Amino acid sequence: MMWLWSAFIVFLSLLTIDRCYGISSSISPFIQYKHSIELEDNVADLWWTLDDVEREITFELHVKTTGWISLGISPAGGMKGADIGVGWVD
Repeated sequence: MMWLWSAFIVFLSLLTIDRCYGISSSISPFIQYKHSIELEDNVADLWWTLDDVEREITFELHVKTTGWISLGISPAGGMKGADIGVGWVD
């Protein structure tokens, strides 16, 4: 029974390590963030931290592209009232 418990602990450890290092960007974020998500496998990764006291979001976006990118944040999920940033490769 002990081997089963040990196997379970190893499985959970590997799953945790996989989730921690699941972001595909080859460049690490410049600062430590509380949250991250891989938006598109091997293409786009997003890191962010919320500061409730200052009422601000700090984020970092890594995208593999030769064109343009955009990121929008909206309280209702639409374009109205959204904060939108656009970037491109020149």
